[in-house]
Amino acid sequence: MVRTPSLPGVGTALAPALVVPAFAQGAPAADPVTGLLVAALLLLTAGLFAVRKRPRESAAAVIPRFRPPEGVSAALAAYLGDRGVTARVFAAAVAELAARGFVNVVAGPKPRIDRAPRPPETNPPLELRALLEALVPRRRPQIELGRGNGEILLLARNELGRNLARAAAPYLRPNGAAVGAVTTLATLALALAARLAYGHTDAALLAGFFTLGYVFFGAQALQSAALSWERHRRVPGLGRPRELARAGAGLLFVLLAGLLGGLGLGLAAGASAGALATALLLVAVWGARSLPAFTREGTEVWRHLQGLARYLGTTDAAELRRIAAPEDTPETLRGLYPYAVALGVESAFARRLERYLDAHPEEVQAAMLWNTGAESYPRMVGLYTYSLGVSRALHNAYQQAGAYTPELPRNR
Repeated sequence: MVRTPSLPGVGTALAPALVVPAFAQGAPAADPVTGLLVAALLLLTAGLFAVRKRPRESAAAVIPRFRPPEGVSAALAAYLGDRGVTARVFAAAVAELAARGFVNVVAGPKPRIDRAPRPPETNPPLELRALLEALVPRRRPQIELGRGNGEILLLARNELGRNLARAAAPYLRPNGAAVGAVTTLATLALALAARLAYGHTDAALLAGFFTLGYVFFGAQALQSAALSWERHRRVPGLGRPRELARAGAGLLFVLLAGLLGGLGLGLAAGASAGALATALLLVAVWGARSLPAFTREGTEVWRHLQGLARYLGTTDAAELRRIAAPEDTPETLRGLYPYAVALGVESAFARRLERYLDAHPEEVQAAMLWNTGAESYPRMVGLYTYSLGVSRALHNAYQQAGAYTPELPRNR
């Protein structure tokens, strides 16, 4: 469905395809390798069509929606699109806590989150409450989102992910066992094929590691491409060439990496084996991306969210009138901004926010999500760039949490 993920580790994933040929000391007979790959490909394809059951989406245009689905937080909306906890999910969750009045986010080289001294009496959804208590508990009501607090960010990410998985249960069928089976079958088949082709255990290990990395990152790339294409097709007002470029980059990575993996085996076992290996890799990536599916309720919620994305991504005043959109107010702009972050239309919505505040400068404090006081730094020119700058800083903070490695106790 519809994540714009970064693709770290591409070089690592491609390494086996370049290194495996070094093990060749003469090519054994290709027939056993070809037979093994044909059997694995048939088994994998048959298994995918047997397991993959998901409601089919209508190709009709999405109806604009002006309110989020009942009971679906911005963090959950991002989670349903990205199929996991990502930088977008983290930024949307923090943005929603700020919009609801539970935290204040102060911009700077290292953004700071302050727990609001007088928060609302209403309770946020469980996933947001868990993130709030992990980031800024009452005993420590302030945190700077820098590498020095990587351990806290890692804990907050884990708490957010655990509670979002629970909240997404009615909407998303993860099919984790099936995805694991697809990955395992492809890995074992290609590792054994490399062992037969090259006659070395090292070749099998390299092929296995390559397959694992390729399926993991390839599924992310396909999901990112699907999201970008859906935004391009259904949501007006976006930078469409950019969305198409993202979709094309994801598809190009999947195709080229699969071809290189097949080449690594084809050099030793022949062109037929190489083509079969590429096909097996592509089918495995497609399965790992497509097996996590929406339930019927999830499909309806996702269509609602796409309708909301169409509304939030519309900047043209005439188009807003045509779809009978309500008038913008400080309260609605503030409340909907986290969903713009979650659905990937933040840039368009930030321009709409800036246009409104240019006409109503007295409403800045009420409409802006982020702290705009003298303490906020750097002060960028224009509220559009300021809003996007704070959000990007939250993305970076999440990436730092992912890169954090706990220190092991030293032996004495």
